[in-house]
Order: sequence, then C-alpha cells, then structure tokens
Amino acid sequence: MLKVLTHSWPLLMGVMLLMVGNGIQGTLLGIRGNIEGFSTYQLSYVMAAYFVGFLFGSWAAPRMIRRVGHVRVFAALGSLISAILVIYPVFPDWMAWTALRVLAGFCFSGIYITAESWINNTASNETRGQALSAYMIVQMLGIIASQVLLNVPDPTGFALFIIPSVLVSLAFMPILLAPTPAPAFDSTKRLPFRELFRISPLGCAGMLLTGGVFSAMFGMASVWGAQAGCRCATSRSLSVRFMSAG
Repeated sequence: MLKVLTHSWPLLMGVMLLMVGNGIQGTLLGIRGNIEGFSTYQLSYVMAAYFVGFLFGSWAAPRMIRRVGHVRVFAALGSLISAILVIYPVFPDWMAWTALRVLAGFCFSGIYITAESWINNTASNETRGQALSAYMIVQMLGIIASQVLLNVPDPTGFALFIIPSVLVSLAFMPILLAPTPAPAFDSTKRLPFRELFRISPLGCAGMLLTGGVFSAMFGMASVWGAQAGCRCATSRSLSVRFMSAG
C-alpha cells in the first residue's frame, strides 16, 4: 500500500478534493432548492440531470483523453466544475440548475474515468487491488468531509458554493506539480451492452438496481430531509402557539 501511495498520492489528493465538491453539491442543492421554493417534482429533474450528464461523459471521456492526455482532461473538467459550483446561486432557477447538473455530471464522469484509467495504468497486477482500494477510500473521505462543511456557513448564502469551488481549484496543484509522468492512453475496444449482458447478466442487473437505489438516495435524501425539517419546525411552532393560547 505504501508503494501505491508513493506513486499515486498526487492523483489521490486531487480526487479527494474534487469529491468534496461533488459530495456537497447534491446535498446543498436539495437544501437550497427547498429554501428557494422549488417543488419536489422540479428538484427530481435537477437531481436526475446529473446522471444524464454522467452517461454522456462516460462516452466522451476516452476520446478526450486519447486526444489531449490525462492531465489536460483532468484540469479542464475540474476547472469547469469549479465554475459550475459558483454559478448555482447566481441563477436560482430549477431549469438552469438542471442544465448545470447535466454539465456537472459530464465533468465528474470524465474525471472518474481519467483518474481510474491513470491508477490502473500505473499499478501492476500485484498492486492493482490496493490502488483501487486507496482510490475508493479517498473518494469516501471527500464525500464525508463535504457533509461536515454543511454545518459551517449558512445554506442561504454563497459561502457553501464558494468553499467547494476553491477546493476543486486546489485539486489541480498536486497533479500538475507532481514529477510523475502521466500514462499513455492506448486505443480501447468497445464492448456493446448486449455482449456485456451475455457475459454477466447478474452483474448487469445488479448494477442497474444498485445504480437506481444509489441515485435516488444521493439525489433526493437531502430534499426529503429539508422538507421533513420544515414540517417538524412548523409542527413545533403550531404546538407552541396552541399551548400559549391555552
């Protein structure tokens, strides 16, 4: 594991900082959307748009990497994410947020593919499992840290959008300044969905169900929490008024 961290720490550090931006994005938009008066129906479109962009990003990212390389794709998509995070509060409209979420999903999908292909290329058969484990650990650490940030500033202001934007911008530094060269990207062979399902039908069905559950929880849990909190606050207020009147 130490050998893996020695070779991959710049990329892993960058991924962790980017995951802070991704983790806070979904939770914050659910809370802020409720404050802005968006309906649950509108917020469902906002949250689902991320995965639409994610799908297109997984198709386009290998072509982008083959054309300009890992480092440039990582930096370009990360810069776009940083810009998106500070644009959200400027346009508090659910349709604008839906378009921005499509773009954010596209960028994060490209970054995941860039990071994972980079790690896979630098790892050997003996260390590949450890490298991917370290990658998943830093992803989860970034997401956990992002939820803690919600307790610091007021979600009605701009700070919760600016802080992750700054962290995403800082994610490029360890990668761009690292002496480790970026790997070459060879041509890839396409695998049609029909062929993939033929090879592993249980795996395809399991990933489809897991993705549906994950996307629903990742996207709408904060929406439900914000609305449940409002209902509880309203109920307590009514109870206080009733007791005062009595």
